[in-house]
Amino acid sequence: MTPSLDVVVCCYTTERDALLVRSIDSARTQLGDADRLVVVVDHNDTLASDLHERGIATVANSGPRGLSGARNTGLENARGDVVVFLDDDAALRPGALDAVRRAFADPDVVAIGGAVHADWESSRPAWFPPEFGWVVGCDYRGLPDDGATIRNPIGAAMAVRRDALVAVGGFSSELGRVGTVPAGCEETLMGIELTAHDARTRIVRVTDFAVDHAVPESRATWRYFTSRCRHEGRSKAILSSITGPGAGLSSERTYVTRTLPSGVLHAVRDAARARSVAPLARVVALALGLVATAAGLLTTRRRRATPSRAVTATPIRADELVSVVIATVGRDSLAHAVHSVLDQKHREFELLVVDNRCDGNVDRVVGGIDDPRLRILRQPVPGVSAARNLGVAAAHGRIVAFTDDDATPEIDWLDRILATFAADTHGRLAGVTGRVLGTESGTREQRWFEDAGVFDKGTTATVWAMRDAGDLGGLGRFGEHGPFFPFTAGECGTGNNMAFRTDALREIGGFDEHLGTGTPAHGGEDLDLYRTALLAGWAIAYAPDAVVRHYHRDNLADLRVQSYGYGTGMAASLTKLAFTGPRHTFDLVRRFPRGLHMLLSPNSTKNENVPTDWPVHLRLLEVWGYLVGPVLYARSRVRAGRARTRS
Repeated sequence: MTPSLDVVVCCYTTERDALLVRSIDSARTQLGDADRLVVVVDHNDTLASDLHERGIATVANSGPRGLSGARNTGLENARGDVVVFLDDDAALRPGALDAVRRAFADPDVVAIGGAVHADWESSRPAWFPPEFGWVVGCDYRGLPDDGATIRNPIGAAMAVRRDALVAVGGFSSELGRVGTVPAGCEETLMGIELTAHDARTRIVRVTDFAVDHAVPESRATWRYFTSRCRHEGRSKAILSSITGPGAGLSSERTYVTRTLPSGVLHAVRDAARARSVAPLARVVALALGLVATAAGLLTTRRRRATPSRAVTATPIRADELVSVVIATVGRDSLAHAVHSVLDQKHREFELLVVDNRCDGNVDRVVGGIDDPRLRILRQPVPGVSAARNLGVAAAHGRIVAFTDDDATPEIDWLDRILATFAADTHGRLAGVTGRVLGTESGTREQRWFEDAGVFDKGTTATVWAMRDAGDLGGLGRFGEHGPFFPFTAGECGTGNNMAFRTDALREIGGFDEHLGTGTPAHGGEDLDLYRTALLAGWAIAYAPDAVVRHYHRDNLADLRVQSYGYGTGMAASLTKLAFTGPRHTFDLVRRFPRGLHMLLSPNSTKNENVPTDWPVHLRLLEVWGYLVGPVLYARSRVRAGRARTRS
C-alpha cells in the first residue's frame, strides 16, 4: 500500500520569504490525495501573519524556540504514515515525493535521507572543500551511494515513519539550530535512537529524493565556515555525551581518517593539473575546518565535565517518570528481574531492556511479556557500558535507574530512589545508590559473599562528595574519605543498584565503553562513573532503604571469575587516569602505599568483614587482577580502536 505523506516545512524569519514560498510550492505540486502540507512557524507572529495573508495555513511552534521544537510541533500535527521534513530554503526536485513513496514500500526502512544539492547564490568559492558540504547543509564528498544504509540523514531532506519517530520522542531540543546559530546533530541523535529502538530497521540514502538547497553569499565566507565548524564540534560533544562516543562519533572517525586525507590528495592533484597553487587553498580550509571542529568539541567537553546545571537543576518530583535500564545477554533470570520492575509501587516508569548479544535469547525469555512500559533495544557492540549508554540515549525520564538481569528490586525501590532525589532541593545529587542483599544463602560460596559485604554497604544513609555537602545533610552523614577516595569510589555503591539524573549522566559522558563486563577489563565501569561524577563536583547519596536483591554466585568457579574481575576492573578504572592526562595521576601515585595497604591488608576497612575461611586463592586471583588490569584496559582501548577502523 502506498504510504500517505505529511510534508513539514519549518520557518522562522521573514527574510527568506521567496525561498519559503519556493519550498512550499515545490511540495504542493507533488502532494497526493492523502498527503498534507504542514507549515510550522517558529515563534514569529509577523511571519505567521504574512503567510496567512497569502493563504498559507500555518501552525505555531508549541515547543522551545528552535528547529527541533518546530519539527516536533510538525510531528504532533502530522497524520500520515510518513513525515517528510523539508527546510524552508530547500525546494523539492520533480519526482522527489514519488521516490519517498517507493522507498517506504520496504517495511524495513524506517527513515531515508535525500540528496541535498547546493544552490549557491553566487558560485562555490574556489577555496571551499567539497568534503565540507555539510557546513552549508548539503551533500559532501564521501557520502555513501544511493541505496546504502546510513546512520542519519541530512536535515534539509529527510523522511521518517511517523510512528517510529513518535516512539523515540521526536527530536532533542538540546540539539539543533536556533535562529541563526549554526548548531546541529539533532538528525544524528534521531537516527541513532531510531535504529536502537528497532535494530531490524534501516535508514537509507535515496538520491532520487532530491532538493536544491539555497546557499546565500553570507555562508560563502571564511568567517561562516569556521563558525559553523566550531558549532558542529560543540554539537558533537553534546551528542557523544548523550549517546556515548561509540555511537555519537562513529561516522566522524571514518570521515577524519579517510575522507579528509582524500580531500587533500584531490586538492594536490587539481593543483598539479591546473599548474596553479589556487586549489591548495582547499587544503588550508580542510585543516582549518578540522581544527575549528575539534576546538568546539574539546572546549564543550570540558565545559560539560562540570555540573553546570547542578545549582539550578529543576527539583525532582516524587511522581517523576523514571527510565529503568537492564543490560542483558538473555539469561533466564532476566524474566524475574523484569517482573520485579513491572511490579513496582511507583507506576510512572519505562523499562528499557538492552539486548547485548542479539542472539534471540532475550526475545525467548521476555518476548511473551505484554506491557506497554517494556521496550527491548538492541546493542550489538559488546559490553555493559555500551548497552547502558544506549539505554540512556533512549531514555525519556529525568532519572535513569540501573539494575542487572540477575537482580530483583524490592517493590518500593523506585519510590525510595525518588524520595532521595526529591529531598535534594539544591540540585547537588548526580546519583543515588542503594543496598544490595542476597536473594538466598543456600551455598557456602553465597554465605561467604554475603558475609564479606562485597555489595552490601550497610544501613547508614551516606552522602559522598569531594567537600562536605552541608546542604545535603538531611540525606545522611557525610562519607569519610579513605586513602584512595575518590579514585576507587567503591564505597559509593554498586552498579546493580544505582540511579542518576539523566542530564548529569550526559554531562559527564556516560559510561566508559572500554570498561565493564563484556570488555577485556571485565569491570570497573560503575567505579569510573562514580569517580567522574564526584570529580566534576556532583554528590552521590547512598540510600539503604532502596533495596535490590542479587543472586550471588553459588559455586567456586563463578566466584573465581568474579574475584578476578573485581581486581581487573578496579585496576583498569585507575589506569584510565593515566590515559586522561597527568591531572590526577600524581595524586594517585602519592596515595599508592596507603591504598595498597587498604586493598591487600586483611585488617583494612575493605577486607575486615571477609570471612576467615575465605579461600586464599580467591585473594590471589583478585591481586592478579590488579596486576593485569592495566594491560587489559590498554587491550580494551586497542580493540575498540580496531572496531572503529573496521566500521
